[in-house]
Amino acid sequence: MKTEIKALNDYFDGAFYLAANPDVAEANMDPFEHFCSIGWREGRDPSISFDTKFYLRQYPDIAAAGVNPLLHYLEAGQYEGRKIMPPLREERLRVQHALWSMNYRAKNYEPEIPEEGILSSSRLSKLLSIHLLDAPVILSVSHDDYSVNVGGVQKLLCLEEAQCHDISWNYLHLSPSCHRLGLATHEPEIPVALSLRLNGRKLGHVTPAVLLRALQEIGAGHLTVFAVIHHLMGHDPREIATLVEGMKAVSTIVWTHDFFTLCSGIQLMRNDAVYCHAPAANSMSCGICSHGGDRPNFMNEMALFFERVDPIVMAPSQAAADIWAKHSPYQFKMVLGRPLGRLILEDSRIPYRSGSKDKPIRVAFLGYRTHLKGWNTFQRLALELKDDPRYEFHHLGMAQSVPASGNIIHTPVNSSSQGDEAMVAAAVARNIDVVINWALWPETFCYAAYEALASGAFLIAPEGEGNVSALLRDVGAEQGLLLRDEEELFALFVSERLSKLMRISSRRRGYLIPSGDSVSWLARAHTETRAALGGVS
Repeated sequence: MKTEIKALNDYFDGAFYLAANPDVAEANMDPFEHFCSIGWREGRDPSISFDTKFYLRQYPDIAAAGVNPLLHYLEAGQYEGRKIMPPLREERLRVQHALWSMNYRAKNYEPEIPEEGILSSSRLSKLLSIHLLDAPVILSVSHDDYSVNVGGVQKLLCLEEAQCHDISWNYLHLSPSCHRLGLATHEPEIPVALSLRLNGRKLGHVTPAVLLRALQEIGAGHLTVFAVIHHLMGHDPREIATLVEGMKAVSTIVWTHDFFTLCSGIQLMRNDAVYCHAPAANSMSCGICSHGGDRPNFMNEMALFFERVDPIVMAPSQAAADIWAKHSPYQFKMVLGRPLGRLILEDSRIPYRSGSKDKPIRVAFLGYRTHLKGWNTFQRLALELKDDPRYEFHHLGMAQSVPASGNIIHTPVNSSSQGDEAMVAAAVARNIDVVINWALWPETFCYAAYEALASGAFLIAPEGEGNVSALLRDVGAEQGLLLRDEEELFALFVSERLSKLMRISSRRRGYLIPSGDSVSWLARAHTETRAALGGVS
C-alpha cells in the first residue's frame, strides 16, 4: 500500500488541488489524503495533467470496479494505452488560466502613487545637478527596474549602463513605479509615476512633466540626448513621446525584445495558448482572444508614438527583426537585428555517453517553468518515460512554486545571485546531454538556448520563425535538431533514433559573449558624425 501511495503522490499536485477545490483548502484538509479517500470519487482531478471524470467516462470498466482511476492508470492504464484527458483539454485549461491570470493581475495592479511620493521639480533639479555629467545622455525606458529584476532585457540594460560608465555618458532610466499590464491608464488625480535612475543611482519617482521641468531648471538643454525605448509596458506612449521631443533627442531607438508594440499579448499568443502570427487588429482571430478586444486602440496609440519619434527599430536577433518588420504597420527609419550574444564553440568534441541503466541520457529543461517556454511538453515527456532506463530528466532553474513530476531532478540556478555563467556551469556539472527548448512562440533571442549549446548539450526545438530555429540551423545537425511537432518529439525518444544521433553528433562546449547593446552603436555613430563635421572624436 505504501508503494501505491508513493506512486500516486508522484503524480499528485497539491497546490493545483487546493486552488481547484477551495472547499478543501477552507477545511484545512490534507489535499492528498482528501483525493485518495473521497476526492476521486467526487470526480476531482489530482493535477492539471489528469482528468478524473474523463477517465471514468471513457473506461466504464474502471468506474464499475470502483478503483482509484489515477492508481489504475499508473499500474495498468498507461501500459494499455489509455488516455488521461480529452485532446483539447490542455488548450482549454491554458486559455482559462490565461483569462483568470489577466483578470486577477488587472484587479491587483491598479494605478497608484508610490508611498515615497513624486519628487518636485525643484528637488529633482538639485539631485540632477549633483549626479548629471556634462556629457551625452541616454534616455532609457523599460517596463521594470533593471537593477532589481532579472531577465534578458535587464541583462542588456545593465550592459548599457556599464557602457555609459566606461565612456562617461549619462544613463537616465525610467520604469513604471507600479507594475502594470498593457499601457498606462490615467485615473483622476493619479499621475503615471515613473521610477528614475541616473547612472545606476535611484533618485526617486517622477512624472515626465516633472523630469522635463527639472532638466530645464538646471539648463541641461545643451546636452546631446539619445532615446532608447526598450519597452512601453506600463507607460503612456504619448507622455514618453512628449518627453523624447522635449529633451530634443537626436535619434530614437525602439527595441522589440518581444512583440508588445504589435499587441499587448507580448508573445503573440492567442489567449496565451496558440501562436497567432499577428493578424490584422480587426480580424476574427483577435475577436476571440483575451488580448484582442482593445487591440485596435492599442495599435493606434503605438502608431501615433512611432509617427512622433520616427525611430530606428532594433531587435535582439535577425529572426525577430524579420518577424516584426513583416507585421508592423508603423512608421520607422530602419529595422536592425542586433543579437544579444555571440556563441563561441570550442574545437574539442565531448565524448559520447550511451543511454543505458548505468549511464542514462540526461535530458534537461533550462529556466522558468512556464508553458510558453515548453515546460508542459517537457513534463509530459518525463512522465511518459519515467520508467525508461535510457533517460534521466532534469530541471535547471528556479521552481517558482510550479510543481514538477517526481522523476524530474531539480537543480536550483539563479543567475542574478550566482552570476551570468551559472546556468552553463550547472549544466556542465550535471553532465546534461540533451536540452529540450519547446517554446510555443517564436522567441526573439532566448538565452537558455545559447546556454544549452555553450554547455555542450544537444539542443532540440520545434521548427519555426524564431531565433532558436535560426540558431539551430546555424549550428547544424552536429549539436541540435529541429522537429515538426510534439508527436515527432515523443517518437524520437521512444525509438532508438536519439541514441544514434547522439553517437554521431559533434557536441562542443563554449561560451556566450554579450553584444548588441544600443549604447555602443550610438556612441560609434555619434563619433563618426562629429568627425564628419570636423568635431573632436
